[in-house]
Amino acid sequence: MISGTPVFTTAKAQAHRMMRIGFHMSIAGSVDNAVLAAKANGYTAFQMFTASSRSWKQNRPKEGDAESFRGHTAEYDIVPYAHIPYLCNIASPRNEIYSKSKIMLKQNMDNCELLGIGHLVIHLGSHLGEGAKIGVSRICEALDKALDGDEGVSILLENTAGYTNSIGSTFEEIGDILDRVKSDRLGVCLDTCHAFAAGYAMGGDADIDALCYDFESNIGFGKLKLVHLNDAKFPLGSRKDRHWHIGEGYIGEKGFTALFRNRHFRSGSFVMETPGNEKGDADEVNMKRLRKILKSAGITDIGTYPNSAGKQ
Repeated sequence: MISGTPVFTTAKAQAHRMMRIGFHMSIAGSVDNAVLAAKANGYTAFQMFTASSRSWKQNRPKEGDAESFRGHTAEYDIVPYAHIPYLCNIASPRNEIYSKSKIMLKQNMDNCELLGIGHLVIHLGSHLGEGAKIGVSRICEALDKALDGDEGVSILLENTAGYTNSIGSTFEEIGDILDRVKSDRLGVCLDTCHAFAAGYAMGGDADIDALCYDFESNIGFGKLKLVHLNDAKFPLGSRKDRHWHIGEGYIGEKGFTALFRNRHFRSGSFVMETPGNEKGDADEVNMKRLRKILKSAGITDIGTYPNSAGKQ
């Protein structure tokens, strides 16, 4: 079972061991708009940036917006997750980028604490050709500093697609970092597209069993706090980080049905990061297809979608 409950979640949320599903949401206008949009669409979990995703400068949310955000997530029983901007590279051998990345990590953790978000997802980054040993050492140093103390926001290490010089495309490599840092506030976000692109087959039950065995052996499912649910635009082992619409990519309906038949993926939090489409209804299309897949896998307790407004 995925442990998806964040540090600051409500007692009501802790009592629900259902599957929580949503999308990455925009914070345009105010961070509170993300949770309001999630509520409007009937999502029970969502992910967001806490500040601009395009700038090294990470502004702190306004106190009033943060108070509204905290109140709405509690009132609506929606679990929020945050993602650090992609500029951050805590594996970088370049001192200027490494220093700016550590500052960005701290600023995002502070923003999460203000907003009551318990988990912050981070890509492990690139060693830029200097070697995985140097990259992992830099990562561990940055994480040790960020997680100094017994309480606060947890950091979730996201597996990568295996592009050139990247860190964290194998469960073994992520497990090594977890072993070296040794913090109860360090967990994992599993991205299905990234795993598939890195070579983890998801064609059926046997493939999913093998993936789970590898994950449990190197990381342990107690560390899994969130799943990024994305299909893959390119074939198995492509090492290309290109998300695609649920059921339309190379993982396909068969692969996702097998995933949800496995006991490790029948509850917890799942966030889609699928691309838009020309009609502007990509999220609705992906949610409808996911509901069909979950039904095929025998899962019905997935929260409030479709919502009371009649969105089908």
